[in-house]
Amino acid sequence: MAPSARELLEQAAASGADLETVARGVLERLADLTGLSSTYLAETRLITDEQYIVFACNRSDLFHIPEDVTLPWSEGVCRFVVEGGPHFTSDAQRQFPSSSVARILEIRTFVSYPVFTPEGRFFGTLCGASKEPVDIRQEILELMRECALLIGKRLPATTA
Repeated sequence: MAPSARELLEQAAASGADLETVARGVLERLADLTGLSSTYLAETRLITDEQYIVFACNRSDLFHIPEDVTLPWSEGVCRFVVEGGPHFTSDAQRQFPSSSVARILEIRTFVSYPVFTPEGRFFGTLCGASKEPVDIRQEILELMRECALLIGKRLPATTA
């Protein structure tokens, strides 16, 4: 019998203790489960209005979110989700007309969940995106939300 989606994600989470190993494993499994072109973990830097792509898994030559780049947080789709928009849409440009990032990158399907540090501080977002419409089952969306919690637990403690 093939492993369930939950079992695949549990395997990814158990693959290591450090953030990079866990995040990369989760991003790969989420890409498999959702069919999205890109899945990625982004750190939000509110003071500098940046969203920094920490890790990404890309499965398409047509749509690619590279690692180690920044996007303007104020124009990003993630911002609108964090501020109360839906976590999933298959028509991002229509759902978030103020997002120049959605428009410029021609994003159609978008999923995003906030990631918090173990202390509860907002870190950023776990996201997935594609240029084409992708139908994602509710149970997979719930797993993605759980993955955002899981990744948050792997973030280093802040020293403030």
